[in-house]
Amino acid sequence: MNKGREEKFRFSMHYPWRTLCAAVLLGSYALLLLSPALQQRLALPAGWWQPEYLQGAFVVLLLVAWFELVRFRQQQQKLRSLVEQLWLTKRELQLKAQTSASHTDKLKLFISDKLLEYIEYDEKFLHFKSIASEVRHNGVISFDKVQSALLYARDHSLPDEQGTQATLYLEALVGMRYLWDLLDLSTTDNMALHIGDHIAACEEQVFAAELQGINAEELPQAPLFDPRQALVDSLTLHLGLEVLRRGNKDSTEAAEPQALWQAVLEDHPDEPLYLQDNNGHFRVDIFPCEVLLGNANHFVLLLENLLRNAQFFAGKRQYKSPFPGVSVSLKEQQHYLDLSIYNRGPHISPQQQAQMFQLGYSTRRVKEHNGKGLGLYFVQQIVQGFDGVVVPHNIDNQACQYHLRLQLADGEIRHISLHQQLEDGLPLIRTDDCAAQKHWQLVLDKALVSIEVSQPAADCVSRLEVNNRFRSWFDPQHPGRPQWQITLSGRKQDKLSFIALDIRGVEFNLRMPTLTGRMDGIPALDDGPDVDKLGEHFQAPDDF
Repeated sequence: MNKGREEKFRFSMHYPWRTLCAAVLLGSYALLLLSPALQQRLALPAGWWQPEYLQGAFVVLLLVAWFELVRFRQQQQKLRSLVEQLWLTKRELQLKAQTSASHTDKLKLFISDKLLEYIEYDEKFLHFKSIASEVRHNGVISFDKVQSALLYARDHSLPDEQGTQATLYLEALVGMRYLWDLLDLSTTDNMALHIGDHIAACEEQVFAAELQGINAEELPQAPLFDPRQALVDSLTLHLGLEVLRRGNKDSTEAAEPQALWQAVLEDHPDEPLYLQDNNGHFRVDIFPCEVLLGNANHFVLLLENLLRNAQFFAGKRQYKSPFPGVSVSLKEQQHYLDLSIYNRGPHISPQQQAQMFQLGYSTRRVKEHNGKGLGLYFVQQIVQGFDGVVVPHNIDNQACQYHLRLQLADGEIRHISLHQQLEDGLPLIRTDDCAAQKHWQLVLDKALVSIEVSQPAADCVSRLEVNNRFRSWFDPQHPGRPQWQITLSGRKQDKLSFIALDIRGVEFNLRMPTLTGRMDGIPALDDGPDVDKLGEHFQAPDDF
């Protein structure tokens, strides 16, 4: 290999010694030919000194000179090519060195920015906590004055025609208390321990009230709160949604927050509450559930962060869907409060799931800014404080089989089998005589009375009554994320369409013990924060 490199870059020019020697011999022969005395003195044969020999020698000299000239030009051309090749190699090395240096500088800049960002993030957060603590310390008197004024205005406001004055004062009072509790929570050294300590104090108040025969709701500081009311507050007061109440037949009616609390949460606490917003982006199913220990605003902060996160991703254009992009379900199971929030957003990778609840972690991009990495961190801390657990799950489409039973006006029954298959994760519908497609259509020659949709694998049947009021139905077995949609179109409603819906998204499942669960001593779902790890910064040095 080294020998090849030496031959490749060997710059040598051959000296024209053949032409030089021939010229010297030719000059000597001409000198002897012109000097007879010298010929006699050297005693050379007389036959050598002929003019014809001189001409022949000159021709030989010309041939040797021409040969040397051709060889010189070849060597010169080869030398030029080697020099050019050397320069090209040098340029390539320079470009590679410049590219490597540029990449190295970019990598150093990226690493330094990330290191500075993560190193300074804790300092910024601590600085924010110190500012919030100072504001809270100096704003206690102002908060009491504002709260007293709002309470007086709410209790002494004159009734108006629309009845909105008292509601406005109530919303302002709720917002003020929420802001104060948020400020109080942000000044703590550890949110989970702070919330857990507050819940323990509330539990003591409940036990004391039971021993004294006093209703816990009559205490100056209520140790219990209704999670249903907290969810309604999060939707209406903090997210600013105009909530519509859904009836049993999918009818909707406008409802004010106060009317919801009065009509459902207080007068009919054992009835479920079905809500949606006026834009059709949220679907909320609230079922009867028990109260929780603690501060309602802590739970509201948890809900607000999860709902805003779901609203952000579900509102993107690529995740639009014919059904509400955010589905919320609140219920109680075995003395645990179950909350699920589903959105039609992108899947969360395992690496992101391991880091998404860390302080400062965010999915921000160069042209897109989602947040500061505080929302999900607050969620994790609050859930740990309530001795609960929150887990994200990626929702995928599934291949399955549907069976349609169509009842016509003349009593005829038609059975149709549909197969749902996946292509690049998207659901498509095919039949035995039709290729896979997203919209399967059937033209009917008779009026349709009812439709029954069943899944042999799931052993469930959905019956849909056909009338002039409804021309579109979603999957009633999965109202939060329906897997199919059936529509009737045409002037005579003779065109039946079965649409496979894309339900890919993310669902956050949250569980925490209720009041009865805590009283009965059910085990906590999460081990909670590591106290030793949290307190290692406050331990004295060994040599102190």
